[in-house]
This record gives sequence, structure tokens and C-alpha cells, in this order.
Amino acid sequence: MVTRRFSATRGQDKPARPDLPDSVRWSLSDMTRCGQPGYMRPCQARDALPAASYPLAPICKPLTEMVVVVDDDDDFRTELVELVEGLGYPAIGCATATELQEKAASIMSGCVLLDVKLPGLDGLAVQEWLNSSGIVLPVIFMSGIQDIATVVQGMKSGALEFLQKPFGEMVLRRAVSGAVALSRQRHCLQQSERMVRELISTLTPTELFVARMISKGYPTKLIAAEMQRSENTVKIHRHRIFNKLMVNSVASVANIMRHAGLGEDAGAAAA
Repeated sequence: MVTRRFSATRGQDKPARPDLPDSVRWSLSDMTRCGQPGYMRPCQARDALPAASYPLAPICKPLTEMVVVVDDDDDFRTELVELVEGLGYPAIGCATATELQEKAASIMSGCVLLDVKLPGLDGLAVQEWLNSSGIVLPVIFMSGIQDIATVVQGMKSGALEFLQKPFGEMVLRRAVSGAVALSRQRHCLQQSERMVRELISTLTPTELFVARMISKGYPTKLIAAEMQRSENTVKIHRHRIFNKLMVNSVASVANIMRHAGLGEDAGAAAA
């Protein structure tokens, strides 16, 4: 696998780079250590930790990760926050849905331990709000009452687990670890897609068209014929594309375009 550092391209081809880490594999030909598509992810660094520790490895933890305990029972909420922190995850408590709504938007990964019965909005309504707001924190419901209809509705709406109070530390560990792992994977994929979009945004319309053609396997001669330009012109575009996307192979261009959802259709020829 060819690796490159952040050497800036010379002359007018130097694009605006997203803030990306050094020492990474500059290709999408490999999955992340979690087995999902990824571009310039921490686990793709040359000095990354063994695969067995992902996605709960320290380098997978976003700065804004948090486990949020939402329960109106002060003693139970305080105890649960302490237990979660004892498992190694940062945690905060919220007594009401309003408190959660004030804090959730700034949390990029983690999970929500959500009591079904809350003053004001109940747990199911809070879950609906999270879903409609695009906040992708996994929800773990908690309840002291076994209500099958509530369980079914919550799971259908995307809840990860439903814990019946009282529950033990091992049950809590399994649920929170699974939720945080899922949340980190989602966050990683979102960040990867964002980085790819930033790289592609540096391409001109003509370069984007050429990149799409390259990703479909068109050779330089056919691209030139399609554009009604000379082969040398296409080669210049190709060189600029490789510089801006920070790759050195057709396969990497194709993978980047596919990751951004632009690899299926070459679109209309650039004017």
C-alpha cells in the first residue's frame, strides 16, 4: 500500500486540504479495522493498534463522546453516572428531556440511557425527537415496568436495548459497550464521508467529470473523445485530480468517487 504525507502540491494545483492526520493509507481499497468503508481513518495509520481493540480503541474515541443518563430519580441517576464512569466512559446525568435536548446536539458519539417514564416528554417521545433531529446516539431504554407494547415501539424506532430495572453491572457494561461501539462506527463513517466530500469539492466541474469517467474505467483516449479535447488536456486534468484527491492510482479515485456516491454515473460532459 502506497502512503503519502502532507507534501503540498506545487503551483496552482494546490487545493485546500481538510484537516487530516499524518501517517495514513491514502486509499479506500481497504476497509477500516471495523470492516466498514473508510478514508483516512485513525485505524488506517501505520502505527495503529491491533485490530482486536476496535472500535473501542482509544484512538476511535471522539473528543465529544458522552454517555447521557436521563432519569428523574436523582439517586438512581447519580449512581448510574458513577457506574458508567467506572466502566471507562465519560457520563453526565439529565433529569428531564429538556436537559437532554440542550446537550445532545454537541455530543458526537456515545449513547443515551433513557428512562421510559419521564416528567413532560416520555422516553418514546424523546426517542422520536432524537430521530427527527438527526442525532445518531444509540438509545438504551430503562424501565422498572415490563410493558411489552412500549418495548416493541421503542425497538421498532431504533432502540438498541431495553433494560429492566434493577439491572446489574455486567448487563450495563454489555449494553453501554455495544452502544458506544456502534456510535463510534457511525461517527467514523460520517467523518470519512465528510472528508471525501471536502476533497471532491476542490475539483472543478471539468475535473469532476473526468474523475467520474476515470472511476468508470474509461482510458484517457476515450475520455478525450467524449470531451472533444486532446489527450494531453485530459492528462493534465488527471494529474490535477490525483493531486487534489491526494492519491496516485485509478483504483483510489474510483473508491473515493464511490464513497461519495458519485461513481455510478459519469453525468453529462463538461462544457
